[in-house]
Amino acid sequence: MADSRYCMTISLNVLNHLGLNLYSHRPAVLAEVIANAWDADASEVQVDFDLNRKTITISDNGCGMDLDDVNKKYLFVGYQKREHQPLTERGRKPMGRKGIGKLSLFSIANKIYVYTQKEGKKREAFLMDSDKIRRAIMDENPASSRVYRPEVVGFTQGFSGHGTMIKITDLKTSALTQTGVESLRRRIARRFGTLSGDGCFRICVDGKEVTYSDRDYFHKARFLFQYGGHDYAQYCKNLDTDDGVEELPRFQRPSSFGPDGTPAESGEFRISGWIAIARQSSDLDGQGDDENLNKITIMVRKKVAQEDILQEYRLGGLITKYIFGEIHADYLDDDDKEDIATSGRQRISEDNARYRALKAFIDFELRYIWNETNKLKNRSGLNTAIKANPHIKRWYDGLVSSNVRTLAAKFFGAIEEATIDENRRHEFYASAVLAIQTFRAKETLGELEGIDASNVEVFLSYLTDLDAIEAEKYRQIIQDRLEIIKKLEASVKDNAQESVLRDYLFDRLWLLDPAWERATQYKAMEKTVQTVVQGMAVKGRIDIRYKRVMAGHVIVELKRANVRVTKVRLEEQVRKYIRAVRKELRNMGEPEEPLEAVCIVGELPKEWQDSREREEDRRSLSSLSIRIITYDELIKNARSAYSKFVGVSEDAEDLKTLFDNIRSHQGP
Repeated sequence: MADSRYCMTISLNVLNHLGLNLYSHRPAVLAEVIANAWDADASEVQVDFDLNRKTITISDNGCGMDLDDVNKKYLFVGYQKREHQPLTERGRKPMGRKGIGKLSLFSIANKIYVYTQKEGKKREAFLMDSDKIRRAIMDENPASSRVYRPEVVGFTQGFSGHGTMIKITDLKTSALTQTGVESLRRRIARRFGTLSGDGCFRICVDGKEVTYSDRDYFHKARFLFQYGGHDYAQYCKNLDTDDGVEELPRFQRPSSFGPDGTPAESGEFRISGWIAIARQSSDLDGQGDDENLNKITIMVRKKVAQEDILQEYRLGGLITKYIFGEIHADYLDDDDKEDIATSGRQRISEDNARYRALKAFIDFELRYIWNETNKLKNRSGLNTAIKANPHIKRWYDGLVSSNVRTLAAKFFGAIEEATIDENRRHEFYASAVLAIQTFRAKETLGELEGIDASNVEVFLSYLTDLDAIEAEKYRQIIQDRLEIIKKLEASVKDNAQESVLRDYLFDRLWLLDPAWERATQYKAMEKTVQTVVQGMAVKGRIDIRYKRVMAGHVIVELKRANVRVTKVRLEEQVRKYIRAVRKELRNMGEPEEPLEAVCIVGELPKEWQDSREREEDRRSLSSLSIRIITYDELIKNARSAYSKFVGVSEDAEDLKTLFDNIRSHQGP
């Protein structure tokens, strides 16, 4: 039961402002107790979880407390320890400042047992009960302070020597689980910067020391930018490598800056820490019991002072989605300057000039980092392509212009970042080389001003390069079209022609005529004329379209494969379409241009059994700009037309060989 041995003096001003819900989650609460162990000059603090009894015990081998320390320091809410002791006996800068951290324990539990002993002093042990504290606060006594007297308890077994043990019981939140304990271990590791492993201050969870590896996120770093002397790269096992031999540069960035955030060698403010770039933004997503890692934590005196400053930035695009980091800024908590931590000590006052300087500095760094990251990604993509395809390496080694080399890195960097089918990766490589070669040829045109009759051979070589590139581009287009024709032919079986052709044909009029390239700027006109044509459609057709091409105007009608037509009936209907389209074009003020109609049928007209009559009718229809062809003829004619263009000139042969080699490479 309670007696007069222990006394907590409660300032109404503090409690009315803070209440008993100082923190919102367990890691922050446990961090407060661990911070007290640091302030007590402990070399080790143990955090133990009892899943059966649902208790958390934090014990340290620090200096401990006697009765005077308990009543005048620990139980005095708002005790300003730094005013009395700016440094501990071991020369440490205390993490605590406001003297309110002990209240955080009641954010997660109702009962707190405290066992402590100072060397050469009597043991002290007491219980703090949140219900009884609340009753003390709600006392109607109008005095400016309330007095709560914790209950004296027996000293626990197993505690010996100097130090302090805090046992947290009657937890408010969900029951402890092994998964939850593992999550707490990670979060404790992420909340402290004292994990150097030098024995100065060991944090142990369930008997195992917490180290940087317990943070479980350094392996996600692809690129690392460091501030200050500590080498965090030693924990990052998956940094990108250069040519598979040595790590890419570990960027060492300025660690001091001025009031405006501009980096300066001898700036007023100094920081340390790191900022990393993840390989995928999804690598930083919180999963299961783990927290979201897409943030930059601010540490002050080796402890989290602000969970995330990254959310303060709206830089656009994807710049912030790949970033995580930790910045140590002890200058924010200088004893000689005002305390700028918020009352809950989980954020820093945003209006303070010191904080604004840090924000400006990080803003500068984020922009620099993103620019460098893009360069590194490009370089990595280029290295990947070179290692994967020896033909690319030989081609790249032959590039002289730094501009062209930079462009090559950008192209291959983009390919590496894209989600593409690995079976098509080398095809993308070949397309990139073609685009780069085009840029390279155009760049050389700028050098023509320095060419005269004395070096006309150079001029001719430039033109030859351009001809070769143009020939290769055209060859690729033709090859792609032949591939489409091949797939189309494979599909045109078992009366599947109608639906297949409908899907392919109307947006690929080059199947009917290589000269019929679409003129996409006439979409509005096409829509208007199409409405007129569609309204005239007759039974038996499956679709009819009007299209504007570079060569003029085209009407295409597909007849069902099983519909037998006559030349006379077909001609009559198509001429109506032609007259209607011409009339509409005149109404729209369009100039007189060629207009052709093509009717695609399953079988030729009934009266075309005689070859002589068929040829006469074809000539007659041709004079009216009308063609009648079957589905099979269309495919045969298209293949014949495009096969003639596959060959390339001798000047383009080397380029063709290069692209073919890149595409067909079967290496890694």
